[in-house]
Amino acid sequence: MDNERFGAFIAQLRKEQGLTQRELADQLNVTDKAVSKWETAKGFPDIKLLEPLAKALGVSLVELIQGRRQQADTLTVAEAGAVVSQAMGQSEKNTARRYLRLFRWFLIAACGLCLLLLTPQAAIYIMFWRISHNFVPSDAAEIGVIGGADGPTAIITASSPLSPLAVCLEICVPLILFIVCVILAVKVWRLEKKLK
Repeated sequence: MDNERFGAFIAQLRKEQGLTQRELADQLNVTDKAVSKWETAKGFPDIKLLEPLAKALGVSLVELIQGRRQQADTLTVAEAGAVVSQAMGQSEKNTARRYLRLFRWFLIAACGLCLLLLTPQAAIYIMFWRISHNFVPSDAAEIGVIGGADGPTAIITASSPLSPLAVCLEICVPLILFIVCVILAVKVWRLEKKLK
């Protein structure tokens, strides 16, 4: 199904009916932005909206899906089947694009979280949190607080160096997760573009 032909056909029929995008949207209980997306081939109506849209525009469902007026009054079974599978395919593509977009934003959020964990300030906050919640053995670090005119100051002293495992968990794991999330986000974005 050609989205551009479909969109141009909707715009043409809407204008023939003397309707604005807002008036058509109100009849279908959608936003005028949705109608605009349909007409500019940036979106496709949900499959359950096709029949009400066809009625509002004064055409048959088959004519609407094909994006042109029919010369004959009837269709063969094969033509009807092709029209229905075109509409179903377009609806499935739109649904897949929505889920891919949601997954891409999730990956971007995961990248942000990994970056936050990699910043030095976040590492200091994590260390303070671990010490305050007794996740660091008492012989590994001590915390002292002294007061000053500008408020309390924390002093951390460590008696043993960080183990390679701790460094790996605190630095390497977020870095690897960041790289994986970036690669996946790019792949999902490319897949999204292919579905248009």
